[in-house]
Amino acid sequence: MATHEPRRRAPHSVVRRLALQLGLGVALLLGAISVVVYLGVQTLQEQAQSRILGIKVQKLVETSSAMWRPENQDFLHLLQTNAVKRQGSRLQLLHPDGSAFYLDPHDEAHTLSPQVRSRSFELRSADGQRSLRGRFDVDIAEDEQRQQTLARLLALATAAGALVSAGLGFAVVRHGLRPLSQLARQTQAMSAGRQLAHLQLSARSAELAPLVDQFNELIDRLEAGRAQLEAFNADVAHELRTPLTALIGKTELALSRPRAAPELARTLASNLEDLGRMASVVNDMLFLARADGGLRARVDAPRNLGLLITELFEYHEADAAERGLRLALEGELMLPVDERLVQRGVSNLLSNACRYAAPGSTVRVKLAAGGADGPGVSVANEGPPIPEAALPRLFDRFYRGDSARHREGMHAGLGLSIVAAIARMHGGDVWARSAADGTEVGMRFGTAPAG
Repeated sequence: MATHEPRRRAPHSVVRRLALQLGLGVALLLGAISVVVYLGVQTLQEQAQSRILGIKVQKLVETSSAMWRPENQDFLHLLQTNAVKRQGSRLQLLHPDGSAFYLDPHDEAHTLSPQVRSRSFELRSADGQRSLRGRFDVDIAEDEQRQQTLARLLALATAAGALVSAGLGFAVVRHGLRPLSQLARQTQAMSAGRQLAHLQLSARSAELAPLVDQFNELIDRLEAGRAQLEAFNADVAHELRTPLTALIGKTELALSRPRAAPELARTLASNLEDLGRMASVVNDMLFLARADGGLRARVDAPRNLGLLITELFEYHEADAAERGLRLALEGELMLPVDERLVQRGVSNLLSNACRYAAPGSTVRVKLAAGGADGPGVSVANEGPPIPEAALPRLFDRFYRGDSARHREGMHAGLGLSIVAAIARMHGGDVWARSAADGTEVGMRFGTAPAG
C-alpha cells in the first residue's frame, strides 16, 4: 500500500516578510498621520466658516440697530444694494408673523448647493421695539470639495509611501542579509562534500561574528571527536586483532592433526585465557562509553576510604609480594563516594604502580582530606621516572608510554583511562607527576550529585 509523505511547506522568505512588515508599518504610520491632518484641516475649516458667519451676522445686527426704522427704507435698501456682495450665500429676514422682510433674490449668485452652513439670529430696530428673525446660509461646497481632494491626496501619499518603503526595505534587508546567504552556501558546500571547514565572513559583523565563532568552535570539537573516535577504533581493532589472531592460530594448529585430550585441553585453556582478556577489554570499553555518556557516581553516606583501601591490599598483597614490594597506607579520609568505583580506580592505580615499582621498594597509597587540590587519593611508587612529555597522555586510552608495557602483554592500556573516568563521575579529575625518585598518580574528588 502506497504511503503519502506529508507535503513540506516551502520556507518563507525573511526578506519578503521583513519588507512586507516594513511596508505595513509605514502604511499604518502614514495613515495615522493622514487622519490627523485630515481632521485638523476639517476642524480649522469649520472654525473659519463659523467665524465668517459670525462676522456677517454681527454686522447685520449692528447695522439694523443703527439704520432699521419703520419710517424709512434705508436698511432695506442697503440689504438690496449689498446683495451682489453676498455671492455664495443667502440671507432671509422674516417678521415675527412669518412674513418676509427681505429675501435674497433667486438668481445664480444666491443659488446654493445642498452643502451649506447656516446661522439663525434676531435683529432689533433702532428703537428696539421691533424685531426680525434672520437666517444666513453660506455655501460650503468648495470647502467640502477641497476636503475630499485633500483626503484623496493623503490616501495616495500613504499608499505610495508604503510601497516605496516596502521596496526600499526589500533592497536594504536583502543587502543586509547577504552575509547569511554566504554562510548558507558555505554550509551547503560542507554538506555536499562532507568536509568540515570553518565558516568565513566577508566582513566582521557584530551580530554574526559570535554565531560564526561558536560554529567554528563546534567544528573544531567535531573534528577532534572524529579524530579521537578514529584513533579509538584503530586501537580497539588492534587490541582485539592480536588475541583473535592468536586464537585462530592456536586453533588451526590444534586441528592440523589428531591430538590427545590433555593437549587439546591445554589449547582450550590458553584460548579461554585470551577470550577472557578480550572480554575484559570489551567490558572496559563499555564502562568508558557509559562514562563518556554522562554516567555519574552513585554516592550517599560518607565512606571510610582507608577501610576500602585496606580491603584492596588483601587482593594485591600476593602480587606485590611476588615482586618484592610492600604496600603502605597514609592518611585518613571520610567522603561520600561510590565505594565500588573508588575501589576499582585505586585498584588500577595499585596495579599500575606495582608493575613499575623497583623491587624491594614500598608502594604508598596516600589519602588527602583537603588542601588546595581538594580531597583525593594517590598512589606513589619508587620506579623509573616517566618523561615529562608523556605525563599528559598517561590517561589516554590504549596509551603505552614505553616498551615495558608492551612486554607486559596482559594489559590493554585502559586502566588509567578508567581511573580518569571514575574521577569525572565523582566531579573530579586526575593528575600525575614523576621525578627521579618515583612517580605518583592520583585522582581528586569533586562534588558528585547524590544518586
